[in-house]
Amino acid sequence: MPIARPAWAMSGSDRGEAAEEGIVEARIWLAGRDPKAATRYAQAVSTPRDPLYRHFLTPAEFQERFGPSAVQSQQVAAWAGKNGLKTTETTAHYISVSGPVGAMEKALAVPFHTYDDHGRSGTAPARTPTIPHELASAVLTVTGLDRLDTAHPAVAELPAPGPQPSAPGPCSPVGKEEPSGFTGADGRVVSWAPCGYTPEQLREAYGVRDPGMTGKGVTIAVVNAYTSPTMAADLERYAHDHGEPLRPGQYREVNSQVWDQLDSCSANTWYGEQTKDVQAVHGMAPEADIVYVGARNCTPSAFNEALLKVVDLRLADVVSCSWGETTDGYGVQERLISHSVFEQGAIEGIGFYVASGDAGYEDPSTGPGRASGSRRLQVDYPASDPLVTAVGGTSLSVGADGAYAHETSWGQYRVAARADARTWRAVPPGDYPRDWVAGTGGGTSIMYEQPWYQAPVVPEALSKALPGGVTGKRAMRVVPDIALVADPLTGMLVGETTATADGKDLHYGERRSGGTSLSCPLFAGMQALVQQAGGGRALGFANPALYLLHGSGAITDVTDTPLGADHPVAWTVNRYEDQANETGPWSTYLATTGRNGEGAARLGASKGFDNTTGLGSPSAAYIGAYLRPPS
Repeated sequence: MPIARPAWAMSGSDRGEAAEEGIVEARIWLAGRDPKAATRYAQAVSTPRDPLYRHFLTPAEFQERFGPSAVQSQQVAAWAGKNGLKTTETTAHYISVSGPVGAMEKALAVPFHTYDDHGRSGTAPARTPTIPHELASAVLTVTGLDRLDTAHPAVAELPAPGPQPSAPGPCSPVGKEEPSGFTGADGRVVSWAPCGYTPEQLREAYGVRDPGMTGKGVTIAVVNAYTSPTMAADLERYAHDHGEPLRPGQYREVNSQVWDQLDSCSANTWYGEQTKDVQAVHGMAPEADIVYVGARNCTPSAFNEALLKVVDLRLADVVSCSWGETTDGYGVQERLISHSVFEQGAIEGIGFYVASGDAGYEDPSTGPGRASGSRRLQVDYPASDPLVTAVGGTSLSVGADGAYAHETSWGQYRVAARADARTWRAVPPGDYPRDWVAGTGGGTSIMYEQPWYQAPVVPEALSKALPGGVTGKRAMRVVPDIALVADPLTGMLVGETTATADGKDLHYGERRSGGTSLSCPLFAGMQALVQQAGGGRALGFANPALYLLHGSGAITDVTDTPLGADHPVAWTVNRYEDQANETGPWSTYLATTGRNGEGAARLGASKGFDNTTGLGSPSAAYIGAYLRPPS
């Protein structure tokens, strides 16, 4: 039974055996009736030309055919009672049990120890727990055995919005490049970064020109942590201001009853992400229904609880998930649970679209990698799960006519101007890792083997190129699968209520925003358009159909050098030195994109499938081609 020990429960912090009278709570997750058959069915209903393609099951049918049985539940409950544990909750997926440390030690054949983590005390199994052989087929995994004694009081209300930094300008109006007077690495004058795209401009850039393509009849779920208290009002105002007002009941929220871990998750910092999610979804699919599902905190277990609501209640056909962690940070138990949710979703006809991350290959020598807590090169999860569509990021340029001009992969270096206001402090694009500030997540997983849909498309040189420059023996999952605009300098205008710099008042305003937490909901919205064009029939897990479009005109091949090898894509941008208060002097920077890391951490967008933009970005022919894939 896979059980990962938390980072704080290591031998160096071991303080000996835990007191037997202490209480341990755990969730015992049930494996289901026939896991292998469920895996086969998920693949079959997702694969074009399979006889079962899109023969989806309802949640009730799934539970009856593949879900945990009453016998499994009874077996686990009886085993828990026999070992002195009390059953506190029984659901369709897990059984919660509670009891003294001594009883849990006996039940799982493992000693529990006390550990110290920077002054906080916690208890955890000292080695891998053991489930009795007779229960092995009934149990998927166990969570909650490790507990750090940290106060996380549950609350009914969330904090007010905080401030959000903005750029001082100037910027280039969309389709019109305003020269900055500075020169880039190729000696050419660089323009100011775009002022930010509207949803209408992004629809035009990606070829959505039919006014009837609105996502009507489709429901999109957005899953994120917490819920901004102003999100509904912000979406209503934003939709009205951009000419696509909401109809009554078009947007609703399904939230946790209580919220917790507000401090450790910095709860109100999530508001901007979720606001961007729902506005991007509405911007691309303005008549689709939106269900926002707010997790009680920002941990993998809370996200899994929210995802379970989506599949058990079948809240939507399309799901946007603009969050994730390093694979190491997610934890093996929670990955098992997430994968089981994605499998259930595939069987029910629900497509999950997940942001690939904003820290490249999660190189710990970079600022973004350190901020992610990464200790080695790795891909993110859940983006790397074989049953989700991982959405990567690009930098997008639009022409004077509003149409698509070019894209490159999002991997940004930034160097500051000297006092002469004409030259740069470092040779452009800058030095790695110091001047590399962000980029689309991508790379090769060391956890998941190559899924069936990637085998005909992904080059062996990528599928066996493990993080760190090691060549593996087996082909593995490569992310992302597809990409859209994510670079914050070419991002979308997002309307949000935020605090003023002094924190005394709230005000609504639009700011340019990006990240793969923009590209992900944009693509989820585009999939709603595809579903509408197909008569409203659910698409399910998209990747097998997506990969059939490889090399066709339906997907634009994105490379690192759209302007030529000697002409990197770059902009000039100003940033306040005191971003928190948006006051005082600002500095001018050269931002060069299309280069994501160096050495073993390098992710490159080349011709064909790559580990930075995947298949590429959707073109004007995408919607029709998805419904009629090449034979």
